[in-house]
Amino acid sequence: MLVAVKAGRLVLAGNAQEKTGYRCPGCNELVILRRGRHKIAHFAHRPGSKCRLGEGETSEHLLGKRQLLQWYRQQGYQVKLEAYLPQIAQRPDLLLTEKDRRVAIEFQCSPLSLERLRERNAGYRQCGISFHWLLGAPYQKRRLQVAKVAQFTQEVAGRPVLLFWDTRVGRLLVQRDLLQCSFVHGTEMGPVMMIRAQIHHLNGIQYGRGGGVIVRQMLTSLPGHYPLAACPLVCHDTVPTWPVLDEPVIMWRIRVVMALIHQPVFTFWSQANWREWLAVMAADHWLNFGCLDGRSLRDNLLVIFTQELLRERVLIACPDGYILFQHPVWFTSVPEKLKYLERGGFSRISALK
Repeated sequence: MLVAVKAGRLVLAGNAQEKTGYRCPGCNELVILRRGRHKIAHFAHRPGSKCRLGEGETSEHLLGKRQLLQWYRQQGYQVKLEAYLPQIAQRPDLLLTEKDRRVAIEFQCSPLSLERLRERNAGYRQCGISFHWLLGAPYQKRRLQVAKVAQFTQEVAGRPVLLFWDTRVGRLLVQRDLLQCSFVHGTEMGPVMMIRAQIHHLNGIQYGRGGGVIVRQMLTSLPGHYPLAACPLVCHDTVPTWPVLDEPVIMWRIRVVMALIHQPVFTFWSQANWREWLAVMAADHWLNFGCLDGRSLRDNLLVIFTQELLRERVLIACPDGYILFQHPVWFTSVPEKLKYLERGGFSRISALK
């Protein structure tokens, strides 16, 4: 903790003059002032304390909070450091006030479960407080797993982002470049190159480089036992989306197409039933979001695929919903599919970019 109470007043650890007499603003227990040449001044609970405020704080966390305090003040915000909220027994790292709006800022440098994150966010919502989670160095050293991306995804200016605070330079980093297609990172690759890369990976899944039980079950259901990589072009996702599935989007699309092949032509779905049917095809693969309602991001995935099925005339739209107009056609082989691409069969896909 960077602040404690003494004689009814909050004291910043860096400004503390005396060594004793400080109490935790949350539990009112006596706390210890710790400072040193290579240690950021802070207060710590005595061994055996059950108070969760300030537990396990790293030097990066302490430094980041101090930097953020200065940075937000420079932006013109009224800032309280470690303000205690007794109605929910929580204390955000910083609490910003702008007119009648309050925003909690959390600087997360240690592992945090999805359940605990949701609990804290629910508390802030209960108090009418907005919140932002800024991630520290442990979340920046490697490419985050998609489950962690979803957990900390937030919305800024109407777009999904991850927020980071870099204590080395004292700077806020906003990551927006997590839009991706199956097996492809980034958005620079053209649609035909994406399809070729996806074909390569699908071949690897089928012929020895992983896949698991679900993929093996899928392979047994392929029409005519064709190769997985010979799937219809509409299975390939070439429009980048924010991660919402714990599997490549193309695997979900293939399951949908395989299910459509077994549906009678002229099957009708209302718009609501169609979306529900698509969502069920994702089964247990939907990622769980911790800071926002992920339905809009999921819906975006469903809308993009529906539009492509409509362009391919697999579906046709009617006033009340959608009708299965024709079954998607599986290529008989991967070479046939590649030749189709070489002959310009990718023109439809290019139009989607």
